[in-house]
Amino acid sequence: MNAPRVEYFFSFRSPYSYLSAPRVFELPRRYGIELVWRGVRPMAMRGQPLPRAKQFYILRDAAREADRLGLPFGRIHDPLGEGVWRCLCVAEHALEQGRLAVFVNLTARAIWGEGVDVSRDAPLRTLCERAGLEWEACRRAITTPDYRERVETNTAQLAALGHWGVPTLVFEGEAYWGQDRIEDLERALSRAAPPLDRH
Repeated sequence: MNAPRVEYFFSFRSPYSYLSAPRVFELPRRYGIELVWRGVRPMAMRGQPLPRAKQFYILRDAAREADRLGLPFGRIHDPLGEGVWRCLCVAEHALEQGRLAVFVNLTARAIWGEGVDVSRDAPLRTLCERAGLEWEACRRAITTPDYRERVETNTAQLAALGHWGVPTLVFEGEAYWGQDRIEDLERALSRAAPPLDRH
């Protein structure tokens, strides 16, 4: 019997994606699901800029949520542009190496809680090596066309769902948009497959 699949649409430029990641990457262990990674380009790189007032609100709201979740937040270095692409391509490599969760969690935390500039080699190298990845392989990944094509495919799939925001999780044809909808997803997963870690 195949494990239930949950698709995870994620952007490194989304503070809510950052806040979702530790919990989402625990779902396979807790429910025996297959988690399908879908790294996407952020809205601002898809021709959908946010009004400044909404940007400020999102940062205030994300700070409240980070405090509630016990995650660092506030020392931010916007990865828009090359920083985003570098992280997305390395994430595809990390997926192949079985190091996706650790790389995404470390890197999102660095962007949103530690002010790390992931557009530069030295800081990104540190994150890659902390995640158990070889830097030379990661450096090659940054310029690998296949990885960029995967990102474009993921971004198109998100649009095909009729969604634009992240994180979005999809289970059995139902989309759960926002880090505050993980609990709703877990209820659906509990009905489909009761949690594995009862103790």
